[in-house]
Amino acid sequence: MSKKVSRRKFLKDVGLFGAGIIGVPLLKGVSRGPSNAWAAAKPIKFGGIYSLSGVVAAWGKAGQQGALMAAMEINQTGGILKRPVECKFEDDACNPEFGVRKTRRLVLDWGADFLHGFNHSGVALSAVPVLPELKRMLLIPCASSPAITTEAFNKYVFRPRSNVYQSGAAAGVIAAKMPHKKWTVIGPDYSFGWDAWGAFFYHLQKRKSDVECMQIQAWPKFAAGDYTSFIVKLLEAKPDAVYTPLWGGDFVTFLKQAKRYGFFEKVGVVITEGGLAVDGFYALSTKGGTESEVPEGVWGAAHGYWFDHPGTEKNKKWVEKFMSLYGEYPHNVAHDAYGAMYLYKKAIEKVKTIETDAVIQAMETMEFDTPGYARKMRKEDHSCFCEVPYGYTKKDPEKVGIAMNLIDIRDAAGKDVIEPVEDVLERRAKKTPPPWM
Repeated sequence: MSKKVSRRKFLKDVGLFGAGIIGVPLLKGVSRGPSNAWAAAKPIKFGGIYSLSGVVAAWGKAGQQGALMAAMEINQTGGILKRPVECKFEDDACNPEFGVRKTRRLVLDWGADFLHGFNHSGVALSAVPVLPELKRMLLIPCASSPAITTEAFNKYVFRPRSNVYQSGAAAGVIAAKMPHKKWTVIGPDYSFGWDAWGAFFYHLQKRKSDVECMQIQAWPKFAAGDYTSFIVKLLEAKPDAVYTPLWGGDFVTFLKQAKRYGFFEKVGVVITEGGLAVDGFYALSTKGGTESEVPEGVWGAAHGYWFDHPGTEKNKKWVEKFMSLYGEYPHNVAHDAYGAMYLYKKAIEKVKTIETDAVIQAMETMEFDTPGYARKMRKEDHSCFCEVPYGYTKKDPEKVGIAMNLIDIRDAAGKDVIEPVEDVLERRAKKTPPPWM
């Protein structure tokens, strides 16, 4: 693992280029810059709202990490329109009311020019309706319910990454090639979980008509803590395979409890869209990161990005730089928050203004790069054409700190897994639920 840059060194590098970074809690209260014309230029303010506490705090921290890394780099290379970038973060605590309040605070009290964030789809769905009132754009590098850019859509919201329709389609392709017929689910009982399971089985059934959606399913509340009764219920039903959209600390807790019952030996296969993002591997590592509780053979998408893939020089160099700053492998949310900051930069520089409507127009069909992938926005719903990776777990002692890897990763092409635009527009116009609900 690369040697971590000290906090003082990181702050110094940011401050020397006028970043004015304010982080909660990573870089709290920091605002530095040289006394010259650069420092005197009015900063462009980017407000981030993430879940920095609770069972998915690692996902919120990752969004903060990625955005700050991008801000540092942008300021080191002259800023945006020769103006420094300034960042401030708020914690929504996975609470919809807090999410709305923090969104308003960043714009009305702090003066954010642009917004990014949200890990929890339920929180995002509560905050998106206030964007027209605030007249501020929001880029979402994590929350994945399709409703955000369909039923709840307004012109201010963009998602520069995949949603669970796309990840469900990618998983359906893989699952259709497996011998398993009886499928069930254990997932969080809110919009993200419902959409994730529905989209997955919808695509699986389209490709393999003889699969069975079992009536026995498990829908614990978000952050339930105890999954024992759900695990027992599923095992008694004897499914061939299980799909789980549990994520963050919920998935970690579920896995630990499920192992006590031999869950992964008794079920033919387990597929998880986001449960085994990199935070899960760290949380499930043992003996100083030399061993892991993660079973081999679990399929996962790491919520859309795995640091070891693709094996391009660009991605390798970015991962190395990230690890030199933070001392850990980059999470998918760090990857996508980093990409969101550069997408903002590209759109703003194209129109040479931070005027919201102009930046929206520039971004609607924009092609852009992340460290791992080339992507493109779709004008009609501000969704993103992007590849979705799936691989399976394998022991790997060379992966210091997690002792596991995702291997045999297959990228589903963005054009093949994005929801047809005519379906999105029809559903939005008729206000009908998606076909998988």
